[in-house]
Amino acid sequence: MTRMLALFFRRSLLFSLSLLFVSLLVTVPCVSMVQASESSEAFNYRDLLNYRGTPSTMEQRDQQGNLTIPAVYMDLGAWHGFHLPDTPTHYGSFTGPLFIAQEYSLHLSDSLQRLQLISGETGQGVELAKAERVEIYSEPWELVQRFRFKDLELTTTLEYSDNRTAIVSTKLLNLTDKPSSWRLSWSGSPFVTHPKLKQYRLVDKRLLSEDAVTWLFTPIDQTWQMQLDDASYRLQFEQAVTLSTEGPQGYRADSGLLTLAAGETVTLRAAQRYFHTQAEAKRADELDWARVTEQLAVNQARWHNRLDNLIRGGGLKTRRLAAKAMVTLLHNWRSPAGALLHDAVTPSVTYKWFNGVWAWDSWKQAVALAQFDVALAESNVLAMFDYQFDAKDPLRPEDAGNLPDAIFYNPDASRGGKGGNWNERNGKPPLAAWAVWQIYQQSQDKALITRLYPKLVAYHEWWYRNRDYNRNGLAEYGANRHPRHGEPGKPDREAVIEAAAWESGMDNAPRFDMGDGLQVLENYDAKGRLLGYSISQESVDLNSYLYAEKGYLAQMAELQGLDGEAAVWREQAARLGKLIRSEFFDEQSGFFYDRRLAGERSRLMIAEGKGVEGWLPLWASAASQAQAERMIATQLNASNFGTKLPFPTVSADNSAFAPRRYWRGPVWLDQALFGLQGVSRYGQDELARRLATRLVNEAQGVLGDGPIRENYDPLTGDGLHCTNFSWSASVLLLIYRSWLSTD
Repeated sequence: MTRMLALFFRRSLLFSLSLLFVSLLVTVPCVSMVQASESSEAFNYRDLLNYRGTPSTMEQRDQQGNLTIPAVYMDLGAWHGFHLPDTPTHYGSFTGPLFIAQEYSLHLSDSLQRLQLISGETGQGVELAKAERVEIYSEPWELVQRFRFKDLELTTTLEYSDNRTAIVSTKLLNLTDKPSSWRLSWSGSPFVTHPKLKQYRLVDKRLLSEDAVTWLFTPIDQTWQMQLDDASYRLQFEQAVTLSTEGPQGYRADSGLLTLAAGETVTLRAAQRYFHTQAEAKRADELDWARVTEQLAVNQARWHNRLDNLIRGGGLKTRRLAAKAMVTLLHNWRSPAGALLHDAVTPSVTYKWFNGVWAWDSWKQAVALAQFDVALAESNVLAMFDYQFDAKDPLRPEDAGNLPDAIFYNPDASRGGKGGNWNERNGKPPLAAWAVWQIYQQSQDKALITRLYPKLVAYHEWWYRNRDYNRNGLAEYGANRHPRHGEPGKPDREAVIEAAAWESGMDNAPRFDMGDGLQVLENYDAKGRLLGYSISQESVDLNSYLYAEKGYLAQMAELQGLDGEAAVWREQAARLGKLIRSEFFDEQSGFFYDRRLAGERSRLMIAEGKGVEGWLPLWASAASQAQAERMIATQLNASNFGTKLPFPTVSADNSAFAPRRYWRGPVWLDQALFGLQGVSRYGQDELARRLATRLVNEAQGVLGDGPIRENYDPLTGDGLHCTNFSWSASVLLLIYRSWLSTD
């Protein structure tokens, strides 16, 4: 901690000197949003995302389910966040907050702590918009607003001291050579109700004490809109204020008269804290403001350290992209709450349905997190393994070794909860060993390998026990035994195929379209127990993932001195690699396809067209050199996978190609990364660099302050679907580290 504090104070001094130097140079007064000069390294990571906006209701979303305000600032795994004002009406205030009602991100207020500056001499309010200079911006570690008048400078900042506490600091600086007096006043009120729940009233009680106002929320259990138990939100002031009520649920807080000598500063602070339950509130420490000061300094040092770990060179635009990707991941970080037992990164706080933790999202996110925060990367993996099934599981002992698809604050009813988003109908592609090994490459923490190796082995073996219908060593996607999937001997075909497509991660890809040839196969053990279902399709991506996993498991075994196990893994990998090369590759078209089963017979799914899954044998290094070279030479032009944004999920010459329909054409950045890495691994790294550069340059908003999107139109580069998407951010960060971090 001492080293981190020293680093912070040294950098703070340099930053302050640079601000002084810039202020001496800038003499032209203006009222504007100030963009800092990119010539100074101190300013390089300002305004990475656009946080500007003011909510007018509890929930404002676009037609796709994204919050209409582009981004929300959150830190340290908090479950509440803030925006910057977009109109003079809210200058000096941080709009919001947003809070996550267990599984849904909602807004509590337009501005819960609206600031008013009052002259001590005249008693009149001062319009902040009339300042000679207005600066409103973000740093990775804080939101900032600064208003400079001839006689006064007011600066207000928002940053986090812990995972339940945001600190708003308001500093006054007397710019004159004589004393001046001022008062500060704050006010605000929560929204009354949710726009889709007209009869519901959000606040049950408003409680005032000497230094705080607390709102107790009305419990609600609307599974698909809003879930609260005995949650509360507290606004607490450090210095003495006079608190009074305003309106049915509002408040007003007035400071005393603040008299500043010439050149003197004074800072007033308040904490905004959100708790899911009263038990959680009681467990939280009482605010020790001296400790808060230390926590804020440590967190700023932590941010600088992350940037030091992450940034390795490259041009300013690509360095900013890497920092934006990191910030996006950390805004989606949630600390333990409810059924989430470890810190984990969710897909997107701004999308309605994505405030949970998915398995294969976690594996991709962990690889990127390990580049700058190893501890969070490890925790992200452990959050999923907290729910790995074992033979004693009361619901699915037959799935021992597998993990749920998605976990949320609330388990589903079968697990004693009330959640609707928790999903155990299917698994997700096996990338966990890849993630753990990539974390180890950064941490060199052998204890993590020792801890997770048995769990990874169980997860790997589950695929061959529960998803290899004909026991030929090639697995299929499928579905778990589940009430939605019918009874033994009477499977619900549509539901099982739906879950199998989910298990692939490519939900609506053409290769999973329900035609007569796609059948549901029941998998039984030797005792006649139904283990689950496969679909009649051996998938090239699934088996390539499993091939790669065997290699990582071999390295983990060797690291632990388990040479015999390592040899077995390598032998298995050799056999599987041979099958991938012989069973999934079509010599005539020169591409890898899934194989459709029909009794004792099977066929390559050439008629269904090419999909991005065909590049996975190259990523896994399972393809032969000749196969890879042929694909690279023939499949990366504009008519197939070399579109404006490379590696669309369906080849542009596939009759099913639809560039804006989820997994039927858009570029998903994880699959693009696998394609790029595959190209690089077969001797074409410079080509991979060119394709990666094109992707970053052409994808809408990637190099600006726009939110990172879930996927992109391969022909236009338009951003599609979810905003602030974690695994896309992870991929962009990894692309930067692999190909864009050199000038």
